[in-house]
Amino acid sequence: MLPSEKLRKIISEKIGVDLEKHAWSEDFKNMIFEYKLDKDYEKDLDTLKEVFEYGLNIGHAGLTARYLIRNIPDANLYYGKFPAMSGTKNAPDGNYAWIIYNGCLLDTTLMICLKVNDAYKLGYFKEVRVASESDKMLSEYELFSNEYKHYLENPQKFNKSLTNV
Repeated sequence: MLPSEKLRKIISEKIGVDLEKHAWSEDFKNMIFEYKLDKDYEKDLDTLKEVFEYGLNIGHAGLTARYLIRNIPDANLYYGKFPAMSGTKNAPDGNYAWIIYNGCLLDTTLMICLKVNDAYKLGYFKEVRVASESDKMLSEYELFSNEYKHYLENPQKFNKSLTNV
């Protein structure tokens, strides 16, 4: 079970909603996993599959969403809050990011897809839409490779941090 799938179960229990019914299909998940990382930035990893296998996407919803947006035309990146994620890695107050595409919200941390109206009923609160083109820009300061180095230093401690709520 991937770290995101474990966290999804924990958040489901926390909010009393079965998020499993919104889990990405195997076909969608496999498509996402094939996306290549930018080798100008990411020296230690090659694909999003590695990112999700190690749980490096957790705490990096914005960065993960940027990689998806680079591959999904007409998708939009939003920053806002999802209070259910409060206290998770890099989201002490529920600060969060997600993609809206074709009337659906794609959550790259919990690996779920749901209709936008249903997402807002769950508590997703959008604050800002990132402008097109800016939503595809990567930063040399936020890298999956940095998280991967933390993982290599102490895998047990790193893994425990992924599902703390």
